[in-house]
Amino acid sequence: MGPTPPALPPVTAQFSSTLQRAGAQSPASQSTYQFSRSADGKTRVDSGNTSVICNPATAQTIILDHAKNTATIKPAPTPAPPNPGMPQMPGLSPPSLPGQPQVPGVKVEDLGKSVLQGFQVEGKRFAMPQLAPPAPPQVPGMPAAPAPPQVPGMPSAAPKLPQIPGMPAAPKLPQIPGMPSALPKLPQVPGMPAVPKAPQMPGTPPAPPAPQPPATTEVWNSPSMGVPILAKMSGSFGQLTQVCHSAVPGEPHPSNFQIPQGYQVIGTVTPTRQNS
Repeated sequence: MGPTPPALPPVTAQFSSTLQRAGAQSPASQSTYQFSRSADGKTRVDSGNTSVICNPATAQTIILDHAKNTATIKPAPTPAPPNPGMPQMPGLSPPSLPGQPQVPGVKVEDLGKSVLQGFQVEGKRFAMPQLAPPAPPQVPGMPAAPAPPQVPGMPSAAPKLPQIPGMPAAPKLPQIPGMPSALPKLPQVPGMPAVPKAPQMPGTPPAPPAPQPPATTEVWNSPSMGVPILAKMSGSFGQLTQVCHSAVPGEPHPSNFQIPQGYQVIGTVTPTRQNS
């Protein structure tokens, strides 16, 4: 087992996210959310009418739907969401923050230190190579279609038409005197080879897919707050930018990590409420 990462400080932060899809003519989509983290590692992300609470001690994730006043509890197999500010796109695994295990195969570049939004930050750039699409599976030799089943009492071949008694066979055409019965073959010219058959073209392999540029993520992290102040991800999907506009240190109220009164609980495990 590796060393235990240091505990992150309690904080409440406000983020905005902007996604500009590659080749899209429409304006970039924007969203905002709030992130809270307690000293013992519980986290909460509020976005629109949804809140997601993760408790690593009980290995539970609670999804609050404030429009329906419901709380959906998911058991241990559901992983806790990563720290906010880390861009996440389908099919791409975001790199870890400094001090956390890195994704295999990711190239890391140290960008040094700077100041963003009034916070001392440390920057890193992560380059994740695009995964080549898997080759389609080879279809084994298709067997010949089976013969249709024989219906009992039905012959395997169509019977020949019976000859009508008394009907003579069709007479043969008369031969014209001096005309051969078959057309003669064309004479071969001496020294001229026979016309060769057209060569068969071998199967043309499909063109290899064009190489995709690597997806890059640039993260400027605040060591004192334990949250990214600026994160940018660029790839074939476009560009995703997330900015932390404010980060306030201190322990959030315990009720932030509890199910509100009057919410209908959906799930098999009910978390233990804490006294505020």
